[in-house]
Amino acid sequence: MIIFGLFGKTGCGKTEILNELKKHHPVIDIEEIARTRGSILGDLYHLSMRSQEEFDYLINKEIEKAKKFGYAVVEYEGRKIGGEKKLKIPELLADIKNYTYKILIDCPYECQINRLVSIYKPKNEKEKEILINKFLILKESFKKPEMIEAVDNIIELIKQDKYYEAAKLIEEKLYREHYMRNVKKIKPDLIVYNEDVKKSAKIIDEFIKKKLKEHNLI
Repeated sequence: MIIFGLFGKTGCGKTEILNELKKHHPVIDIEEIARTRGSILGDLYHLSMRSQEEFDYLINKEIEKAKKFGYAVVEYEGRKIGGEKKLKIPELLADIKNYTYKILIDCPYECQINRLVSIYKPKNEKEKEILINKFLILKESFKKPEMIEAVDNIIELIKQDKYYEAAKLIEEKLYREHYMRNVKKIKPDLIVYNEDVKKSAKIIDEFIKKKLKEHNLI
């Protein structure tokens, strides 16, 4: 099976692009199946992550569906997905080597930070408390003093309702190293600078169709 993988930084709109591509292509949406986002804050607020057993059953069902088409579009999530608890992703989708075509999604920095704010900003005091507690739990997993200090600073910014500044610190201290590690592992077949989700999806749609023709799948 040919796998088209979306790679790139947190907050660059990969999930939104994937939702557009679902209209025309078989997509295996790991986040949707897991009911969590692929980041340390993955299981915030209303999200109720599936059990490993449920996840395995549903994702394997989607893989079998995609095999009938001969290809799938997937947002690369690594070997595990989730927040505090993690779900193990099947080897087919966990190993970068299995991705036939690698599509790197980038976007303007301001756009990325604003998207992070829109995803994680609490809607009320209860959600604000949940967000702060997430960072308190996260802090316990760090040993380096600079990381502990970064989390303390993030918590303080959240308490002051300074979500834009908090998102910048989250991106810089918690997300950047993780996604750059994955990006460094790939040689992109296509790079898309995402300022408009529909335009970006159209570029990727055309790329997928071109490659499918080369493989005699359309």
